[in-house]
Amino acid sequence: MSANIIVRNAEDYQVSVWSGGTTTQLYIYPEDGDYKSGEFQVRISSATVEIAKSEFTNLPGVKRYLMIFDGHLDMIHGVNTRVELEPYEVDVFDGGKPTVSYGKVTDFNLMLKNGADGKMEAAIIPAGESFCVEKEEKENLLCIYVREGVLEAEGKKAGQGELLLIREWKEALTLKNICEHTGKIGICRICV
Repeated sequence: MSANIIVRNAEDYQVSVWSGGTTTQLYIYPEDGDYKSGEFQVRISSATVEIAKSEFTNLPGVKRYLMIFDGHLDMIHGVNTRVELEPYEVDVFDGGKPTVSYGKVTDFNLMLKNGADGKMEAAIIPAGESFCVEKEEKENLLCIYVREGVLEAEGKKAGQGELLLIREWKEALTLKNICEHTGKIGICRICV
């Protein structure tokens, strides 16, 4: 495979402050898209939640995936749907449904709208081992956020806080954890 892999880091991210912490926008598609105006198909971000209770922004028409990296999060979607998340567990929900969360965490978010589809998952890779991300039908954008560890893929390296981006994903990608401790990653598999 000779994928065109881009490594994004803090210099490429946009950080904003909200009432309960900060949000770091890791990637938006199209790349000239705008989150505030809703002009986007894909948004990937990570947020710190520094207050015990927070209300999610109402985002009608947005399919949301959320994973936490640390802590414990209780969420209520609408009136009756309750979800508990531990690190590296994923929840998917309608961004237009009122959602309240309880817990101080660092999270990882995938938002999809305007015809985009996809999913989020996690992988934990022991030191020195590899993990293969198999492409599924119609997926053409792959984003891998390194929460812990150092990964190598196709000669490119990404460490903690960096994002591996493959815009025209065509085939399986093998990730090798080249550090001395366990690698932990968030994976966004997208069709745009």
